[in-house]
Amino acid sequence: MEPAFTTVYVKEISDHFQYIKRLSKGTFGKVLLVQEKATGNPVAMKAVKKDKTELNTFQKELSYSIFLSNHPGIIATHPIFIDTPNYYIMIQELATARTLQQLIDHEEGIPEITVKRCAAQLARALDYMHSRRLVHRDLKAENILLMDKECHSVKLCDFGQSRPIGSIVTSVSNIIPSLSPEQCVMKSDEYMVVTTSIDSWAFAVLLYVALMGDYPWEGAVEEDEMYQAFHCWQKSGNNISPPAQWKKLTYEALNMFNKLLSEDPDSRYSVLSITHCIRYAWRIEEFSEEEMTEEEEEDEDMEESILQAQEST
Repeated sequence: MEPAFTTVYVKEISDHFQYIKRLSKGTFGKVLLVQEKATGNPVAMKAVKKDKTELNTFQKELSYSIFLSNHPGIIATHPIFIDTPNYYIMIQELATARTLQQLIDHEEGIPEITVKRCAAQLARALDYMHSRRLVHRDLKAENILLMDKECHSVKLCDFGQSRPIGSIVTSVSNIIPSLSPEQCVMKSDEYMVVTTSIDSWAFAVLLYVALMGDYPWEGAVEEDEMYQAFHCWQKSGNNISPPAQWKKLTYEALNMFNKLLSEDPDSRYSVLSITHCIRYAWRIEEFSEEEMTEEEEEDEDMEESILQAQEST
């Protein structure tokens, strides 16, 4: 992919931006809320330490971010690369309500209608990525930015692990809950071909976390009892009762998760498959007639928008 940005060398960031506050900090760098002095606009500045990442790795992430920026479900990235003595920097639109991770209550999740709002928007954003021949490979609640706390507008971000469909990648260093089984069993000297099924699996895990407030397992491996219980239920053809942590979900939701979490990546459903389930309840709960009517109306709107996206790709 050809560079889609202009490189700007800056000795002092303060010459161009007014610091407001730090939004987050990690091993590799930080995200700051700053104001552009030239325009007065507040923006998010993602600054990565030069001693923690390679130049071509950062520029690849920047290029992917810019390449995908015109989709409403993906965070917009300015087409400039800022090079300072200690940091590589990209400038992105500001997510005013922070991240989905910060919204999820542990062991409770978030309201089902809110989860469905997120699911509908993220399905379209991921499908757009896939139509552009890219796989995200790092779907998690921390990488979902919120423009409002009710999740009427959510945006996918962080494309540092993204790769083109069909590219070759090595094994990951640590097993995390969102990794698919084929990734978890890879040995250090093995390689795999990147497919969209990787995102389908992680998307399902993300939806589960948003609904239930916790991960369904620590890793999709034989040693993990919670994963094995789910896999045994899958292999039974749903002829046995689902594991305890899945019993709060409706038949339709279980069917959706079963298809997205197929152990065979070739039979794993696409992210847009949620359109067939979004009109149904996902959690087993009691609703008043008024609440049910309101939810059904919003579900119909979301389903229609997903179907339109599906028809256009």
